[in-house]
Amino acid sequence: MNTHDVQIQLKGIHKHYGQLEVLKGIDLDVHKGEVVVLIGPSGSGKSTLLRCVNMLEEPTDGQILFQTQLVNDRKRSHRTREKYLNGMRMKVGMVFQHFNLFPHLTVLENITLAPTQLQGIDPKQASAQAEELLEKVGVLDKRNVYPGNLSGGQKQRVAIARALALKPDAMLFDEPTSALDPEMVGGVLSVMEGLAKSGMTMIVVTHEMRFAEKVADRVVFMADGNIVEQGTPAQVFGNPQHQRTQQFLADIG
Repeated sequence: MNTHDVQIQLKGIHKHYGQLEVLKGIDLDVHKGEVVVLIGPSGSGKSTLLRCVNMLEEPTDGQILFQTQLVNDRKRSHRTREKYLNGMRMKVGMVFQHFNLFPHLTVLENITLAPTQLQGIDPKQASAQAEELLEKVGVLDKRNVYPGNLSGGQKQRVAIARALALKPDAMLFDEPTSALDPEMVGGVLSVMEGLAKSGMTMIVVTHEMRFAEKVADRVVFMADGNIVEQGTPAQVFGNPQHQRTQQFLADIG
């Protein structure tokens, strides 16, 4: 891949919580249109790393670059920094484990809120776009329903549509299926697969190995705050080189 199309760059990322070092110097480049799946045991730092990308967690040390811009630039004033981060977060959508929908807003209102409030898009246009996205993720019939009346799988599809409404350049998924009943998982993963096929840059933290095998361009195995091994799904799943990776795959196999 061409080095010019690196969209997200992590250089020497460390994260401490007091004495606990959760990330121990992570280097990772993610190219435009690439799907990178982070796997590894619980507590390995995967979700923390993902949350550092859009600064929901601030790294203790190291640099995060998005489209060659330094994201965690400590020289910016508080106001400039907030403005930059708000703009950047519109370009880097995030889907969480627990959906984070607004319970007092309908599905359609959840999706149109940010485009109208943050991007100044005309409400009619925002609604039309929202309906297109809901159709794409298979829940258009729920547009006037409140989140409390949706299943977990439906909520997660709405959450994906909401993130896409800002027309992001990249998407982050933090264990998007781990709070779902098993029968709901497939529908959400197929929506993500469609996104990957459309060329969306994606970083996904997941325990769904079959999804990683099928959709990832690159699988990154993390343990104890380090990247232990990375490669294509065929390399990592078919011929893991490191003993930690072999053990992890054997344990979940």
